Amino acid sequence: MTKSSHVTRRTVITSGLATAAVPLAAALPQSAIAQERKVTKVLDFTTAADIAKAEAEGEFLFYSHDSEPGIASILDAFSKDFPKIKGKYVRAQNGALFSRTIAERSAGRYTADVIQFSEPSTALDFQKRSGYSRYVSPQSEFYRPEHLSNPVGDFFWIAVTFAGISYNADKVKPEDAPKNWPDVLKPIWQNAANVKQSSSGMQFVQWYELRKLYGEKFWADFAKLRPRGFDSRAQLFDRLAKGDDKICVLAEYAGYLLQKQKGSNIEFVAPPDGMPAAPLVCGIADRAPHPEAARLFMDWQMSLRGQANQQDNPYLYYGSLRKDAPPMPGGKRLSDFKLLAPTDMDAFMATRPAFNKEWNAMLGL
Repeated sequence: MTKSSHVTRRTVITSGLATAAVPLAAALPQSAIAQERKVTKVLDFTTAADIAKAEAEGEFLFYSHDSEPGIASILDAFSKDFPKIKGKYVRAQNGALFSRTIAERSAGRYTADVIQFSEPSTALDFQKRSGYSRYVSPQSEFYRPEHLSNPVGDFFWIAVTFAGISYNADKVKPEDAPKNWPDVLKPIWQNAANVKQSSSGMQFVQWYELRKLYGEKFWADFAKLRPRGFDSRAQLFDRLAKGDDKICVLAEYAGYLLQKQKGSNIEFVAPPDGMPAAPLVCGIADRAPHPEAARLFMDWQMSLRGQANQQDNPYLYYGSLRKDAPPMPGGKRLSDFKLLAPTDMDAFMATRPAFNKEWNAMLGL
């Protein structure tokens, strides 16, 4: 369903994450930044969008994997800066979002203006299908080449999300609290653990990276605990906070911070072997119905202004990859965490069918 947003409402990055097999883009000459489009300054950032045309278009449609409150908060912040442009959105987990987009385009329906995926592999697949409208934002100079598409202008890494373990401190004794990933295999978590469904890009990364660390038997043993799978991180943390589950095995740091701020007695564990991390990848769709509004939104997203919203908004708390990004809330930077991400994208993508089969069987889907 299409929804409107209205004002109501993160190694180093490790060598693995920074070089996650997205081909390196060439250095950007300043003359190429705006693709011969006029660059103007608006608020405190530059854009090559035609602002008058963007305002005349009056709206745009944002496809995203994120939570509904998270998407709404992004569009609300944008609309406060550009009140003549109304952001609408379609929300689904990464796999479902990709499938929907491909199905629509195959039927000749080009409805999306901007698309954000939670897997670089999905963004690369979409790029191979000529799914993006190339736009080299003047904000591109503030990002490292490995965090931009090749060629530059199809998509960029808007942020990074990562996950550890979280548990309900009211339901779990201190001596039973997990300290590392193998601890999630203990019998005490029988019928008391939750994860995301296979459509989640982050869940795929976690399955892949922990399988490399501990072997294929790791997830087979985990399946014996009969974990529960859900669509969104909000569901995972709500159940954890209420005590419906004792442990969240895919505990995104951003989701933990939000739930903790609500007063929930939950704790977060950053396993010493590292935490699965996934870049969030955003680009303008080919044949976007509202191209100038989409370009303006993309420039805003890439600017310090938009990136501050990614890092500071409690529905997001995503680490920025922008070169001049300030620390996240609490003073943390991405380099403060040991992050795990695929380094061989072809090998990673090749395991998707195996992941889907194993994960769906584990969850009884």
